[in-house]
Amino acid sequence: MPTHASNDTATHSGVNVYLQSKDGLSTDNNSNCNFYLDTIITPDRADLGMMVSVIDAEIPYSFYNITAKNNSLTLNDIVLELTERNYNAYNIVDEFNSLFKSKPTLSNVVMSFDDNSNKFTITSPSEVTLVSTTMSEELGATNLPQTTDSYTSNQACNLSGTSSIYIRSDNMNVRNINSFGKNNGVLSKVLVTSPPGNFIFYQPSTPQYFVLNNPLSYINIQMLNDDNEFIDFNGLNWSLTLSIEFFRKRDDSINYKYYLDGVPDNQIKDV
Repeated sequence: MPTHASNDTATHSGVNVYLQSKDGLSTDNNSNCNFYLDTIITPDRADLGMMVSVIDAEIPYSFYNITAKNNSLTLNDIVLELTERNYNAYNIVDEFNSLFKSKPTLSNVVMSFDDNSNKFTITSPSEVTLVSTTMSEELGATNLPQTTDSYTSNQACNLSGTSSIYIRSDNMNVRNINSFGKNNGVLSKVLVTSPPGNFIFYQPSTPQYFVLNNPLSYINIQMLNDDNEFIDFNGLNWSLTLSIEFFRKRDDSINYKYYLDGVPDNQIKDV
């Protein structure tokens, strides 16, 4: 239950909404779901408002750090693509070395990884041109193209994948903002602290409530990564609980009847 000075929930019971992605109308690889409600959730009195909070979530770590969006490296106009899955640095090295060997003009090219500098190196007996990559962050290669016989990443690699999952709704009009000060509708930011293949459990010790600015005939829930992209859960389902509480709206007008009570009539001036 929210702890707020203006909250009045003693006589106005809230409601928990238990959502499972398998029960919603899902798009974008199960990360954008609409849940259509039999009963509209709305205050039953004009002086009441609504607040919402994500009080728990169970999210499968079934998404990958390497996908079709960030899996290619182009050498001498030959595009090399990794299979979509989770990789560590040594998996990356093994996979690319295998791909190099499969191409006659690149068969002597070798990739290695230095875990002290956290950088990749590509060497060749003769010069090769590293044309481009969709893995600039993952490989730490942000200065391509380069033509050389020995190339080392210009910055440390990052294979951690998304660090957080952003639980967002596009129909609750929650006024949270992003780094640019733009409204993003995010209800909660869930840190990814579990390893791949496990569940990510979210249960804040003190739920944070946000004012809902409209009745709910349906609920939209989206799961986004650090790049504001829908997460591909590879067919697995997530669940979460929304807590919706009602509060008495503040009355900003001054009731002069009580404010002036006890003041002699001859001292009251018209406003």
